Amino acid sequence: MDRGAVPLALAGLIAGGILLAVAFFVPGPEAPDEPVPVVVVPAPLPPVSGYDTLGSGETLGELLVANGLGPASAYAVTEVVRGFKSPRSLRPGLIARFTAVSGSEPDRIVLQLSPDSLLDLVAADTTWNGAVHEVPVSIDTVVLAGLIESSLWFAELSGDVEKLGEDEFSEYVFDLADVFAWKVDFTRDIRRGDAFRAAIERERRPDGSIRSRRFLAIELRNRNRDLQAIPFQRPDGRREYFDVEGEALKGVFLRYPVPFRITSGFSRRRYHPVLKRNRAHLGIDYGAPHGTPVKATAAGTVVRAGTWGSFGRIVEIRHVKNFSTRYAHLSSIARGVTAGAFVQQGQIIGRVGSTGLATGPHLHYEFLQAGTHRNPATLELPSAERLEDEHVDAFRVERDQALALLDAVPLPVPSSDSTAGPAVAE
Repeated sequence: MDRGAVPLALAGLIAGGILLAVAFFVPGPEAPDEPVPVVVVPAPLPPVSGYDTLGSGETLGELLVANGLGPASAYAVTEVVRGFKSPRSLRPGLIARFTAVSGSEPDRIVLQLSPDSLLDLVAADTTWNGAVHEVPVSIDTVVLAGLIESSLWFAELSGDVEKLGEDEFSEYVFDLADVFAWKVDFTRDIRRGDAFRAAIERERRPDGSIRSRRFLAIELRNRNRDLQAIPFQRPDGRREYFDVEGEALKGVFLRYPVPFRITSGFSRRRYHPVLKRNRAHLGIDYGAPHGTPVKATAAGTVVRAGTWGSFGRIVEIRHVKNFSTRYAHLSSIARGVTAGAFVQQGQIIGRVGSTGLATGPHLHYEFLQAGTHRNPATLELPSAERLEDEHVDAFRVERDQALALLDAVPLPVPSSDSTAGPAVAE
């Protein structure tokens, strides 16, 4: 091939390629429309949850089978539960949630072991796995104020009243009485027209119930005096209440073992309603309902716990500095309160009753010093220690922050036409 033929051949190839490309991109006759095949994949059924409770006399295994588990699965779940809590200890009313796809065995079970813990059980192949989770809580603060008309229990409330659950305020009354128990005798000192306000921090469960609560600040107007209570944690971990100057509110002795009215005071000569004659009444009677918890007024060692003549069921406690106290006519004595046992101040040692020589349920309380009966209502009782100087500055910071919370609600003032008078905490 000569040199001139090469360009001609190359030109031919190029022209042919162009024609081929044009032919490739030119559309041909339209193909008839054909339906596009549609493949339908059914969606999996969503899981469904249901609730049940453990009945009286029902075992955990029976509850599981009744909610769709086969005997083998029920046994496997029971064994997993046993690793966290004895199935025999589960009480009637226990709430269980079962989750399953329709027509299948449940593959997830949640047991509410307590108000604050859930046992989550999940199926994994041929076995089950379990884990305990804490019930989540939310934290809030409520500020309340109350004007006392007939008693502390029935105060006219203001502030965050709508946030309170049923009977929640009555629990705060007992707590408040405990805080000021060393300064105020709520059976004798509270008067109509007295008032209080308090800031309270709460831990609330999803169902609205309260897991814990604590006062952040309290102010109490009693007669012509204003008392404040600010909590502060000592270096050893004790959380105690102090006034605005850092003086401890806590005393060595509580003023009373039950916050109820006095029905009979200390007397060297009193007519006995059962014996029908005069004799000394060397204690104080509190007219509390049957079953009311009785608290030890101070820490000490139990020297008597049982039945003792006309006292009926009685607990006697020996305290520091030759002091001792007696709690008589009890309906029952708390577990562990036996001779030789040590009890803490405020610990429940028994419950009000009418055992022994008694006409009805009440608590007979005696206070002795070096074996001699004394009147606890008039006796000057020793106080606890003041806050240490090195912690005063830190306390003042917390005090100012806490008292500022109370500004959210004013301290109630009685109307001009109200009449001041005694109010009994019944």
